[in-house]
Amino acid sequence: MRASTDGNTGADAQFCAMELEAAVRAARQKLLPRREGEPVPYVQARDPAIERLQPWSKLALAHGGYLVFIGVWPLLHVRSFAKVTGPKPEGWLTKAVGACLANVGIELIQAAVRGGRVRRGVRSLAVRSAMTFAAFDFYYAGLRRRISPVYLGNGAIQLLFAALWEWDHLRERRQLDRPPPAAYA
Repeated sequence: MRASTDGNTGADAQFCAMELEAAVRAARQKLLPRREGEPVPYVQARDPAIERLQPWSKLALAHGGYLVFIGVWPLLHVRSFAKVTGPKPEGWLTKAVGACLANVGIELIQAAVRGGRVRRGVRSLAVRSAMTFAAFDFYYAGLRRRISPVYLGNGAIQLLFAALWEWDHLRERRQLDRPPPAAYA
């Protein structure tokens, strides 16, 4: 497709577009032969497929996001964290626990973004860490009253995440125990 142009860029672009359309039409006729009088097939342009997060990935993403939030907060601003949760005599310990929480949260987020089912080890890590923090929160904030009652809220949230993980595990086991759909036919 060679053409001489007169230097008018708008006209040149329009001419090139018309030439390109003609070339595409010719290529379609060669690739998609049709009988005389048959209408040209309409090909609908489709958007690219969007991969949606599965329920277990959403759970891993939510739990991971929560853990990263509560883990990074004392790392970024320990004073505001201490204002909400009570005084912290050992700032380094608060930051160390926050870093551990953030690392667990990052692992859960990576498992969610990776796609597919969350691996058994990652699920186990999520449940065990949630149960551990809930137990400490309820014991030291509830029974012993040694830490701020704000931690009771964190314990409840952690228990909720542990229950959701277990519910997801039971649902998955039920699906695996069912016979394949062809058995019902």
